[in-house]
Amino acid sequence: MTIIKEKPAINNLRENAVRQTNKINLSLFNYCFLSYYYLLKEIKKNASSAKGILLDVGCGSSPFENYFSKYVERYLRHEHPAVAKENIKYDYLSELPEISAPNNSVDTIISFSVLEHVSRPFETLKEFKRILKDDGVFIISVPQYWHLHEEPHDYLRFTKYILKEKISKLGFQIVYLKETGRSFAVVGQAFCNAIILLFDLEHIKNIFNFLLDKKSNHVGKSIIYAIYKSPLILLSIILIPIINIFFLVLDQLLGSPRDTIGYFVVAKKVAA
Repeated sequence: MTIIKEKPAINNLRENAVRQTNKINLSLFNYCFLSYYYLLKEIKKNASSAKGILLDVGCGSSPFENYFSKYVERYLRHEHPAVAKENIKYDYLSELPEISAPNNSVDTIISFSVLEHVSRPFETLKEFKRILKDDGVFIISVPQYWHLHEEPHDYLRFTKYILKEKISKLGFQIVYLKETGRSFAVVGQAFCNAIILLFDLEHIKNIFNFLLDKKSNHVGKSIIYAIYKSPLILLSIILIPIINIFFLVLDQLLGSPRDTIGYFVVAKKVAA
């Protein structure tokens, strides 16, 4: 009997991730607004920690380059080979945790919303240590809360305690660790996620691609779907910015750090 192994949907590995656009959309109509707001806040606060040669691991379309480029000498790009874009020049293509960069070759590594999609995330941090020079730094973000996404390559969520334990054991000193949003940001983001998950996102993506004159599949079916769902789509357009504003204010005033969308970490390689 022949056993047919299911081929992983690797071509869609990072199709809907933040890294796929070359600029972060902070519109209040964006259902990811709360997550992006706190992530960008931490990036702006900590970008000056970058130095020398920087490697962006899982870079996608490099949406964070503008925040770091003024602090570094070179900006290198790494991506999974299955999702590399033809119009972007990558310096390294590999499946994590392996990266083909030489030992002690970079001063800074950044990686945002990537490690949850790697089945061995702490092996990836070990690889960061190999690549980084002494006193080099990595800057990462990881989720504690998020819905399933980029399936089937969605493996883990993180707490600050596992981050502290594993990062320290690997030979790094944590310079900065901060939650990205607090308890009310989680509630607001969960509301927005619940709304957007009412829809078949493939149809919505097809329509946007068609309007932007990009490649789209079965756009006729997608338009019919949008017409059928139009009352719910209109309600979502109204609700999402209201939720974003309301829960951002609540989070600033009353949010607890014991619940968070995720964590932002800056760590330094300790010289041997």
